[in-house]
Amino acid sequence: MPWAHVLASWPNLIEHLCYDFRHLEVTAMRRFRGDRARMEMYLAETHDLTVAEAGEALDNWLTYTGARLRAQAAA
Repeated sequence: MPWAHVLASWPNLIEHLCYDFRHLEVTAMRRFRGDRARMEMYLAETHDLTVAEAGEALDNWLTYTGARLRAQAAA
């Protein structure tokens, strides 16, 4: 899922992100408003990752979630 789609769907994706990354907090995520750099730093801090690892985890999540949401929309 391209980051532009994330920005357009940010309020809806927050809960999905917090569900899949258990240490994220919804209130903190709302403050980021789709700022990827801040999101990666927060993910790294809360999940004991480097920023690079957090970026990779987020890319993987976006790929998986994007495919899942497209499949749901097509059904």
